[in-house]
Amino acid sequence: MTSSQVTQPSPQLNMRQIVSGSILMGIGGALALAGAAMAATALVAAYRERLQRMEVPPGVLARQNWERFKAASAAGMGEWRNGRQRVQPPAR
Repeated sequence: MTSSQVTQPSPQLNMRQIVSGSILMGIGGALALAGAAMAATALVAAYRERLQRMEVPPGVLARQNWERFKAASAAGMGEWRNGRQRVQPPAR
């Protein structure tokens, strides 16, 4: 008989441990999902409360900031196109 023909015994699996481990993993997954749902609910509630306390709604605030950005950008481009440069302070 050659060494390639020697059969090795297959490992014995303890099915009770495998089933117990699978059950515990399922329970742990369900608990993790429940925890994630609770955390998400708390975050959504806090965000809604923050929105209600804001004096200016987020959409209006974004529009105001966008208009400011456009005005500043146009002013900067105008200065750049006109070729105006900063006055350098005198050397000391």
